[in-house]
Amino acid sequence: MASISKTQNFITKNRITIIAILAFVVAICCILAFASNKSEDSVVFSEAESSVGTEVSKEVLSEGYGVYIDEHFVAAVESEELANEVLENVLDARVTSLGIASETVCGFNNDIELVNGKYSSESFVDSEKLLQLLGKKNVFGVSDKITDYNGKILPVKLAVRSEVTYTELVTLEYETKTVYTDALRDGVTKVIFKGYNGEGEETYRLISIDGVVSEREVLSVNVIVEPANEVIRKGTSSNGIDVASLGTFIRPYDGVITSYVGPRWGRTHNGIDIAGDRCKGKPAVAACDGVVVRADWYGGYGNCVIIDHGDGVQTLYAHLSAFSVQVGDVLEAGDEVGKIGSTGNSTGPHLHFEVHVDGEIVNPLIFVDYED
Repeated sequence: MASISKTQNFITKNRITIIAILAFVVAICCILAFASNKSEDSVVFSEAESSVGTEVSKEVLSEGYGVYIDEHFVAAVESEELANEVLENVLDARVTSLGIASETVCGFNNDIELVNGKYSSESFVDSEKLLQLLGKKNVFGVSDKITDYNGKILPVKLAVRSEVTYTELVTLEYETKTVYTDALRDGVTKVIFKGYNGEGEETYRLISIDGVVSEREVLSVNVIVEPANEVIRKGTSSNGIDVASLGTFIRPYDGVITSYVGPRWGRTHNGIDIAGDRCKGKPAVAACDGVVVRADWYGGYGNCVIIDHGDGVQTLYAHLSAFSVQVGDVLEAGDEVGKIGSTGNSTGPHLHFEVHVDGEIVNPLIFVDYED
């Protein structure tokens, strides 16, 4: 009992020291435990890092050309020439299988790229393997499906784009022009020039995808015969007022009359000839408002323009050296129709001028005043 009492007294007197020693021991133990765990973690990390490094070091990269179809990687090959040769082989097989004529210009409709760079050795294939990946099965069999070097079917298909050019004769259809006039009653129409179709030689290109026509592109049209527009007058008047009344024409050329209507050289001269000093190349003008119904070569008249003025009245301007109008043009009195010349049956530069009423020749001087 005495020894227990002594021990208790010792502890009581030195408890602070004892507590301090115990705390120190616990701290040391914690530090040692933490250091041990960190060491183990380092070993695990090092082993993992070492493992990753080993895997990377196993992959070998080689320089070559990657074959991409519509941005999808198919495989790598050693040279660009090898890839192009395979692509030509596959194209020929696809063209044959589709029944496309050999003379047709063909190519793939896909975006095909050969990209130089470094690729994994596993992705490299030879020509035979690339043929298979691009759908070439054998001499006669070909598919539009594409497989990559891993055997995965890619979400794209090879399509052949073919082009062929043709040339053929085509009809050039005429247009119809309507001229509104108060020379006719409202609602009444009158064809004053019957139009006709022309003819041309059209060259066009047909573009097909896998043998099915997808586009027709016109390259050129060579006009053989110009179409002539049809001209129709449509009435707007309630009482049909004439627009070509007597004595209202202006002079088609302000020159001197050298020949009148009537007998001349054993036959009838149907109009008046108007000439002037150095008149060649000077303008001949419309004698009244109207629509051009002819502007071309007209037998002995040479270059000739005919204008319809409504109410059955037409004027004719012949022997022109050049045209200033074309069929369908709507003119006002004084507008230029062409240049005075000496084309056709002519003895020198002058303007031959005629007036027709309902198809009959009449003296132009009934309509136009040349007395001054």
